Amino acid sequence: MGHIKTIARAVAALALAAAFMVISFYFFDMFGDFGRNMKEALSLIPEETAAVAQPSASLAPEKTAGHRDDTSIRDDPPDPLEDACRVVKGSIRQGETFSHALRRARLNRSVSKTLIRALSTVLDFRRCRPGDSFAVGLDGSGGLVGCTYQKGPLEIYCMRQDASSPRGYRVYRGNVEVECRVMRLSGNIETSLFSAFSKAGTGRKITAAFCDIFSSRIDFNTEIQPGDEFDILYEEYFKDGEFIGYGKILAAHYKGQLLDLEAYYYRPEGAEVGAYFDPEGIELGTSFLRSPLPVYRLTSPFSKRRLHPILKIYRPHYGVDLAAPVGTPVMAVADGRVIFAGWRGEFGRTVILSHPGGIQTYYGHLYRFGRGIRRGVRVAQKQIIGYVGASGLATGPHLDYRIKIKGRFRNPFGIRFSPRSRLEGMEYRRFMQVYRRWAPFLHNGSKKEAIFVETKRLNDLPEGWIG
Repeated sequence: MGHIKTIARAVAALALAAAFMVISFYFFDMFGDFGRNMKEALSLIPEETAAVAQPSASLAPEKTAGHRDDTSIRDDPPDPLEDACRVVKGSIRQGETFSHALRRARLNRSVSKTLIRALSTVLDFRRCRPGDSFAVGLDGSGGLVGCTYQKGPLEIYCMRQDASSPRGYRVYRGNVEVECRVMRLSGNIETSLFSAFSKAGTGRKITAAFCDIFSSRIDFNTEIQPGDEFDILYEEYFKDGEFIGYGKILAAHYKGQLLDLEAYYYRPEGAEVGAYFDPEGIELGTSFLRSPLPVYRLTSPFSKRRLHPILKIYRPHYGVDLAAPVGTPVMAVADGRVIFAGWRGEFGRTVILSHPGGIQTYYGHLYRFGRGIRRGVRVAQKQIIGYVGASGLATGPHLDYRIKIKGRFRNPFGIRFSPRSRLEGMEYRRFMQVYRRWAPFLHNGSKKEAIFVETKRLNDLPEGWIG
């Protein structure tokens, strides 16, 4: 009888377990990937908070998704010169090759030959520039121990003798210790954006990068007004106390009389490069740029009846004339394929690109074509396809820019293109961490100041490097 009760209890337990499994599968089917999403959500909780150089700040920058930490990229390899008895230092002079510099440094032919053979695996010596420096370590008998070659503040290549290597040496890119300062800058526009940024205390590279972020939303050549405001957070890199270049723009804000724009740098999970998104998670870049020129002056708008300045007759002008100095780079406004690159009557040197969706863009009166631009090649958005000129029938240097959609010319400045992407779900929640990290600093202050300082060790250019 006892055995029967035990068996009955076991059967009941199995039935209860089966029922629980059925109910579990039902609920997991209802809630989809709840468990996985919960795990992802928990993984977003920051584990540490970085130091901020501004004690009064209410929110300190923290390590978040979408922000690559460039510190300690790899453990420091051994110093290639640490076992050297003697170190010979030198640099590349004007008109000199690496081989000539080694000969001038009185290094024997065997050492020089080994150095050139080893470093040529990571360096293109045709790109050596005056000022590049090197240091060669020798042993007591004059044999080669190792070498360093520095092309710039962030490029150091090392060669070290290594008996365990098949070639007898190892070549690698050395780590460089730098200081990264996150700067905050704000200002008002009086005449132009470039003069406003210069007055606020930063260079033209940052100004151009700021314009590029919002290039799909506003034309800074024609749509800005006196009194418009801007705020920006960006990186400045220093080595041994000397400024070496600008990193990426972390966040940007432009408040005009007609629109209010914000952008935050974010690299989606799995993406090779980041992009800029507004607080709603919409990417600011669109499939087409608003203009193929970074700076210009509109001299002739899109019109169905215009008096031609040379022919003196009225006829349609199905493009816009953008005046700029001869040689100004002309960018492809979107990814596409070159279907024409040559002389086209009164339009002079012209490039025509074909894009998905039955769209073609025209670039006329060019001074010359960009490198490699010919019929059939594919181009990427912002690739240089030519340079402003006055070829063909033109009164002065300018670009005749046109867009044809499904066989019909349209006003380039009257078209609104859709954004490239929009962040949703867990990706948007990750982005919001980046937004909450930087937004309080973006709208808090007016003078140029460092709000965050960090030491990094790099063996490549930082992500989003401007230079």
